[in-house]
Amino acid sequence: MTDTLTSYRLIAKDLTASLKRKAAEPVVARETAYYEANIGKVKSVDDLLGDQRLYAYAMKAYGLEEMTYAKAFMRKVLEEGAASSASFANRLADDRYTAFARAFSFGQSLSAAGIDAANIEARPRAAALSAPGALSAFSNFSGGAEASFVLESRLNATTTQSVTIRLNASTLSKQVGNLAAVTPEEITDAVRAQIQASSLADKVQVSLGVQGSLYFETTAVTDFGADGVLGGDGMNADTVVQAGGAMRTLTIRNAPLSSSDKIALDVGFGTALGPDSMAQTVTEAYLRQTLESDAGDEDTGVRLALYFARKAPTLISAYDILGDSALSQVVNTVIGLPTTSSATTSEALSNRAALIARKIDFASFQDPAKVDAFVRRFAAIWDSQNNTASAPVLALFANSTSIDAETLSNLQTTRARK
Repeated sequence: MTDTLTSYRLIAKDLTASLKRKAAEPVVARETAYYEANIGKVKSVDDLLGDQRLYAYAMKAYGLEEMTYAKAFMRKVLEEGAASSASFANRLADDRYTAFARAFSFGQSLSAAGIDAANIEARPRAAALSAPGALSAFSNFSGGAEASFVLESRLNATTTQSVTIRLNASTLSKQVGNLAAVTPEEITDAVRAQIQASSLADKVQVSLGVQGSLYFETTAVTDFGADGVLGGDGMNADTVVQAGGAMRTLTIRNAPLSSSDKIALDVGFGTALGPDSMAQTVTEAYLRQTLESDAGDEDTGVRLALYFARKAPTLISAYDILGDSALSQVVNTVIGLPTTSSATTSEALSNRAALIARKIDFASFQDPAKVDAFVRRFAAIWDSQNNTASAPVLALFANSTSIDAETLSNLQTTRARK
């Protein structure tokens, strides 16, 4: 039987070709074709859960195959979404659920309405929306990254106007100093410019909120008609748009990316795409998951190696390792740690995290060559320690959260305060 290191190298040396071979397998090709042909018909949580083939495909794509039976649990994940930090998915320590909720957001949106004046002396309040998430200190738009969302405002009982905001290398190139490090202020200015070039000019304003998130608010404006002067009839008639009141609304909702080669970038909201727009992303994830799980059927070590190689660039601290049993298995093997079964207290886990942090250079995982070297080291050690391919692989990947959410959150918070 081929050893773990050799098997991993055969797959990883040309991952694109390995994925193409997997995609061509009859069962995989058939399920992928069904997904691509039918996901566009899915418009709600009930639609997705009601089609077992689509639902099972989606769950496997996000590494949640072992949870396919738990439809009530997954319904809660989907219905609460991922826009709010208090949502069910975001309260779980396992980020697979957050990713799943974002991918199958079903056009989730944020809305706000103005408030009518309480009495004749008071002014009606404007509609206002603040993004749930703060902008990053720097956002990289130098490649295919794009933020795309629709900003819509109801002006009165009969008139609603909107603009699709697109932030990408093309729209930002003449407005920012460095596409690879776009600041929150530059993003705000770019959004403002696109609003001003639309039918919502002077009717909606945007600013950078005190928490570092985009903040939108309706404003009052008088349109003097075609002639641009006070008074007139027909096309020249003046129109007054009130800043506030229950008739003024603001809505921000998802918009598909401008092309298939774009990658959604989070600017607080409006970047999570609907399932039909995410079809290519989901099928690519399904192929990678299938490749890894099928490799694991032959050799658990190969699956662990491929999984770690995929996740490594996203790891920033030891707590990312401790929160995932499969990642912990790889790291424990490389640095010679025993299993975490005895590290059940906060103090023990903190000590273990400190030890991992001393042994692992997480910044180096941004270099593919260093990731490959680390994974090869794991595979070689795994080969020396395991005479057969047998291992509790399902336990590792079906229970990726090796620490409960509350304990992990408390540990991360304590670490951040130090």
